[in-house]
Amino acid sequence: MKIKWPLVWMGLVSGLIPAMCLAEDSVPLSLTLSQAVDYALAHHPSIRSQRAVEEGSIAGVEQARVGYLPDVEASQMLDRAAQSHNPPGLYLPMPGFPAFEGPRNSGSFGPSAWNSGTSIYIDENVSGLLRQMNIVDATLAKRQQAAAGLTAQRLLVAYGATDAFMAEVAAVQTVRATKAGVERAHVFETAVHGLVASGMRPGADESRALAALALARNQEIAAEQNEQVAQATLADALGITGDERIETADSQLFAQLPQIPSFTGVAPGNPFLRQFAAGIKSSQSLERAAGYEYLPRLDVVAGIFGRGTGLTFSSAVPGPGSGALPNAFNWAAGVVFTIPIQQLFAARADIHAAAANVRLAESQYGETALQIKDQLDSAQAMLRGAEKIAANIPLELGAARATWNQNNSRYRAGLMTVLDVADAQQLLTQAEVDNAVARVNVWRAMLLVSRAAGDLAPFFTLYRQTAQRSH
Repeated sequence: MKIKWPLVWMGLVSGLIPAMCLAEDSVPLSLTLSQAVDYALAHHPSIRSQRAVEEGSIAGVEQARVGYLPDVEASQMLDRAAQSHNPPGLYLPMPGFPAFEGPRNSGSFGPSAWNSGTSIYIDENVSGLLRQMNIVDATLAKRQQAAAGLTAQRLLVAYGATDAFMAEVAAVQTVRATKAGVERAHVFETAVHGLVASGMRPGADESRALAALALARNQEIAAEQNEQVAQATLADALGITGDERIETADSQLFAQLPQIPSFTGVAPGNPFLRQFAAGIKSSQSLERAAGYEYLPRLDVVAGIFGRGTGLTFSSAVPGPGSGALPNAFNWAAGVVFTIPIQQLFAARADIHAAAANVRLAESQYGETALQIKDQLDSAQAMLRGAEKIAANIPLELGAARATWNQNNSRYRAGLMTVLDVADAQQLLTQAEVDNAVARVNVWRAMLLVSRAAGDLAPFFTLYRQTAQRSH
């Protein structure tokens, strides 16, 4: 069988191209915090949905501005009808019935002819412009609200990605600390086994050492499980749907205790407050627009009309195309003043509903401001607590290591029990775990304060400064 090599190469290339595209779009295995946040802002679906909301609000502004334009209608009509008579009398306009035109003619049916009509009609509701201006103001406020909502969503996504990134860092450090605890427990169990085998220690000591080793392994398993959960949370925060594993490239930065900046309170451009402030502005504009419904309608109208017909009242026979084009023109212009009685009752209800929406928007703004203040106070309290714990960690870790070394040495000399050594082992492992996450918790508390204030810039400024000092 002869192999068609061109077809084979085409198949290989067609198979490699999608794989190369996937490789280009895939997430790098190693990400810094800045890269992780940039990826989340570019790929998280919640930002795309909020951006669609903003685009819809822009279209709403364009649609509202169309209301400034007058109603302009252009019509062209062509029909062929019989020359029937018009009975005298007054008839109300009814859908589906043509208008009666021309003088009375004898007979029910007669010869048919072409009839044509052309019109251009312009109508501008002058008094309605005031209402339309407030409707446009309301849609502009809605656009500002959507823009603030997009900013708020970007802040939430950036916060979620950053917090999940640091949670992964803390989880990895915890796994390392528990692994060190397992290694110490294993070395101690081996030493106890030798002492028991030589008859220098009772067999119960070996059982207790084995129990301490099993407990250390359980701590390691739990830490690994938490790290897997943190890895999944990080992937979700970045908007990753694949099975890529993310490694935190600059995790060593969070092992440094940062210089805590001074926080002055809620950021002036807090997007959550701006979002609800724009909602208040929009509701107020709609309330003013509802008030203008009480105004009578004042229309300025103008039109140009043309008619043509092949029907005649003489004995002359019209041509075959007579009436197909307008041959008689007229124009009209004037002012129409209308008092819509029913609309006056509807306007009252509209004003009450709009006023209720204003009160609702104002209460939502106040509730949001209260929640932000509570979040900021809680975050600052967590930051102060994390600082104190991080400052106390060296004392805890040093004392735990000294206790472990002393108890281990004294046990080998026969001056301590195996229970004392096992307790010291657990204490040292817990101290190393606390030491691994204490500084990361300070960073996370700072992030939480920035999130509550509505501006992550201070946090990332400190992050970049720390990165520069480390290099």
